Amino acid sequence: MRISGVVAVALTGALLLAGCDGGAGPESSDPAQAEAAGVTSPSPGPDDAVASTAPSTSSAVPELVPVEWPEAPRELTEVEQEFMYAPGPYAGEAYAEEAAYQAVLSMEPRSAAEWQRAIQSQVQGDYAEDVQAAILFDPSLSEVSDGPTQGEAPEVETVGINHFAVVLDASGSMSAQARGGTRMAEATAAIADFAEALPEGSTLSLRIFGHEGDNTDAGKADSCTSSEVVFEGEAAGQGLQEALTQVQPVGWTPLARAVTDSAEDIPEDASDGIVYVVTDGLESCGGDPVEAAEDLAGSGIEPVVNVIGFEVGDADQQALRAMAEAGGGEFTDVDSGADLEEYWAQEYSRMMDAWSEWRQAELQRVQDEGRASMEEASEVGRRLMDGAQDEGQRAMDLASRLRDEDVVDRATGNEVWRWALDRKNEMWRWALDRKNSNWRAAYREKNRSWQEVYDEGNARWSEYYRQQRGD
Repeated sequence: MRISGVVAVALTGALLLAGCDGGAGPESSDPAQAEAAGVTSPSPGPDDAVASTAPSTSSAVPELVPVEWPEAPRELTEVEQEFMYAPGPYAGEAYAEEAAYQAVLSMEPRSAAEWQRAIQSQVQGDYAEDVQAAILFDPSLSEVSDGPTQGEAPEVETVGINHFAVVLDASGSMSAQARGGTRMAEATAAIADFAEALPEGSTLSLRIFGHEGDNTDAGKADSCTSSEVVFEGEAAGQGLQEALTQVQPVGWTPLARAVTDSAEDIPEDASDGIVYVVTDGLESCGGDPVEAAEDLAGSGIEPVVNVIGFEVGDADQQALRAMAEAGGGEFTDVDSGADLEEYWAQEYSRMMDAWSEWRQAELQRVQDEGRASMEEASEVGRRLMDGAQDEGQRAMDLASRLRDEDVVDRATGNEVWRWALDRKNEMWRWALDRKNSNWRAAYREKNRSWQEVYDEGNARWSEYYRQQRGD
């Protein structure tokens, strides 16, 4: 059907449409049954009665002015183009029937097509913004936030990598005997167990320090400059165990240097991370570990710096606790490999609690954003439907007056009236279909995101329980 041309089809009855939300379709009545409207003293239209139109060179009836949309994602359909004209002076709430009627008469149209254009130029609705919103509607929700690594649900909104940076003391004192072997043997075994329990997809780096030279004055220079990454990659990847077994404790304790260097261990695409410093003593190379921890915590993604003191005295504990506090983390004192393993287990348990909180927060976010997206689709669609209904009915009323007051002959009046009816129904149906399709897209996206979050949270919990059972 040519919406903007002359329509000459028989009217078979009222067109009733129903939407998904149970709303009734646009109403119509036969033009022969329209009530004659009483003519009151003519009141002139506003000075800008045809401000949204440009004069035609062949008629007193102005041409309609299309709303430009140069960045439209595709060519608009014929019915979409009907929405995309500049609004008339009597659009929407500005409608005044008598003023619009007099404005149409003043153009002195000479054919049914010109009467149609004259009427449309006065009552055309302001649809452009809503039509663009309906066509460009994106049901996507915001990205799922990162899973937690440190006992609290993160506030970041982008997906990244959870990184764990282990900084291990390889000074000579780590060779001292502990309850179940050397301090180094117990520390490396506990680190290996912790890495195996980390969430899938997490990355881990292992940096050692004080592993060169020796703990004599002669070996101090080499030892105090030794800080090296011996493993980096996925926590569950190959190579970590081999790297741990090759660590030999021999030298001094360049603790500050190692903490400073660990900033380079965190991947650029990491969204959050934790640095675990495992040491049995204080800085012995003249550095300032507290300052280094503070600088590290304020750099890049602002990682948390936790310090684990392995069999350290009271005085050393105070210094290491100050270092952890400067790094925004916690200090933990352990006396054996078993204590260290218990520490890692508690860290993992805290992360699982955080995953539970994360899941609840994410499910609520998905629910809220999904509902808002669905409501947006419905509201835009309803505004377009209501606008098409109101504009179409007004055009039909004006056409009826033209015929009933003998301004045009009956055949021309009926033809213009049918044009208004058909145009109204097609625009209303397009708005309904667009509303429903956008609403369904938003509903499907909400459900998809909800399931993604739910499955991820459950998987983390299942992983935790398997670890607890020793599976």
